[in-house]
Formats: sequence, C-alpha cells, structure tokens
Amino acid sequence: MGATSRKNIASGATAVIRLVRSLDGQKVLAVKEFKKPDRTEPEREFLKRMHNEYCISKSVSDHPNVVKTLDLVLDEQDHWCTVMEYCAGGDLFTLLGERPTMPFMEQACLFKQLVLGLQHLHSTGIAHRDVKPENLILTTGGTLKIADFGVANVVKAPFQREAQRCKHWCGSSQFWSPEIWTLKDDNDGYDGQALDVWSAAVTYFCMRFGYLPFTSAFYNGVGHFPAPPGAKAGSPAAVAAAAEDGGDPEYGIYCNQREEEKGPLRCELWDGGHHLRANNTHNVSLSEQERACLAGMLDINPVTRWTVNQVLACEWMTNGIEMCEDGALPNGWRHYHSIPSPIIR
Repeated sequence: MGATSRKNIASGATAVIRLVRSLDGQKVLAVKEFKKPDRTEPEREFLKRMHNEYCISKSVSDHPNVVKTLDLVLDEQDHWCTVMEYCAGGDLFTLLGERPTMPFMEQACLFKQLVLGLQHLHSTGIAHRDVKPENLILTTGGTLKIADFGVANVVKAPFQREAQRCKHWCGSSQFWSPEIWTLKDDNDGYDGQALDVWSAAVTYFCMRFGYLPFTSAFYNGVGHFPAPPGAKAGSPAAVAAAAEDGGDPEYGIYCNQREEEKGPLRCELWDGGHHLRANNTHNVSLSEQERACLAGMLDINPVTRWTVNQVLACEWMTNGIEMCEDGALPNGWRHYHSIPSPIIR
C-alpha cells in the first residue's frame, strides 16, 4: 500500500479513513485504518469483526452502487487497513445539507441507485443494517454507492434455502423499523433485509422533506410502562417502555391512519406529517406513485413489507424515474447530486 501522502477524511469510534496516493501518483484510494481494540474487546473478537467486515464488503464489490473494496493489509504501524476506491463526491448527508432544494428527479435518481445497490446486497444474502445518508457516498459524477459494512450480516449463504434471522440491534435508532423496538435481548431475531428496506424509505423521506418521518418507530402513549417480561436493561423493548414521552406520536398517528378506511396512501405522513407539516418549508407532497412505493416500504409488519424486488417492480421505479449515468443523461443534460471533495497532493 505504498503512498506518498495521506489525509484524514473521517474518524469514528473504531476506525479512521485516510486518503492515500499511490507511489506512481496515478490513483487516490481510501484506506480505512482500524483502531486497536480497547480492553473490553478481546483481540480474537476484534479480528473476527474486522475480517467479517472486509469479507462482506469484498464479496459485494462488483456492483456500480456498492463501494469497491480492494484489499486488507497491515500498515507500517501494524494497523489493519481496508483499501477501497475513493469516491470524491462526498456523502448523501452532506449533500442534503448543502443542496436542500435538490430537484425531485435528482432525488429520485439517487433513491433508485440506493435500491439497486440494496438489491445486489440482498441477492447475495447480505443485510447491511445501517442504511442512512452518512453511509451513502458519491462519485464526482454523482453515482451513489453503499458503504460501511461494519454491522453488515450474512443472512443467507449460497447453500442455505432459508434466510437466517439477525441478532442484536445496531445502527442508528432513527432509522430502525418498528420490530427492532420489540427486541428484548440478543437472542431475539429479526429480518435484517426488511430493516434495510424500512431504513431506505426513511432515507428517501429525509431527501424529499428535509427531516426524519419519525424520531422513533414506536408509540406507547404518554406515561411510563413496565418493560415486557424478559426484557433486559438497555434493550430496545426496555428503552421503549421507559420512554417518558411514550415514543413518537407522529408514528402513532401513522399507524392508526394506515388502518383507517382511506388506507395507507392517504396518510398525512405523505404530506409532511400532522405534527411536522410546519417544518415542510418547501411544501412537498408525494405523488401517488411515490406514496404507493413508500407505503409498501414503510409497512409496519416486516412480513408483508415490500422486498427490494417489489420496490423495483413498482410503477414509479419502472416508469417514473430517469436515472443518470454518473451524472450524464441521455438527452445531454446532467444531474448534479455530488459535492466535489479536494484531492490530496
């Protein structure tokens, strides 16, 4: 992994991401340097976690909407590092902050790229489990790529007929699907790919409205409720039961309206939500095709929630979205959904 210069571009609890220029000066790569494990994590568990992330990310690299992982190496300080392609267009979270009035068709293009990337992951038996704008990066031209497989899970090996249930909650709670909030301990299982679909829909809601649909996907009513029998302290079920505000009333309204005579397509959420409409400064209202798609993805029941294949087969995805090819459109125009980042020198 010879390099002539380095530049940190991100830092987290478990790793630092640097830019590295090759010795021949021809290519800039991103290197994820794993921090040494702390005293609470045995060396064996650290190595298992790191190699799991590398193996999963490497196995799904052959898709335009998934970041390409190239190698796992030891650097000169004996730190394990994953070498990846560098995408210089920033991440979706930053893009949404800098371009809050992005045209609808550019938002839809990015969303379809996300769903195509998820389709690839799910078809290879992977659940990402942490889909959110911060983990979606962009090339200079604007191709979206799913990144950060730190909590990804293999749910179905090639020789298995049925997908396995995921264990343990992870990722960002604002993007959790309702069933995650019912988990009582690490032995409770859930469908990790159904979680991905919910999280992707929440991400699109953020793109369209500029805020989250729910602060949390549960509502027990105001007041303290006893935790379910067997719920361990700190588990989602225990946290939800102990929430003094009872959770998010907006989610409670959404659940009720889905069951009403008008049906899922008439929920106030598609117009910005009952309590959040005052924040809908751009007066966004979703089309019937968007509503049908998001209603399937934000199905409260993970069993009947749409799969990525169902999402891609809906009318909006098949006929209503014009996708660019790294920014370029067939008619000669361009999409501009990226933020060019400085290149190291």
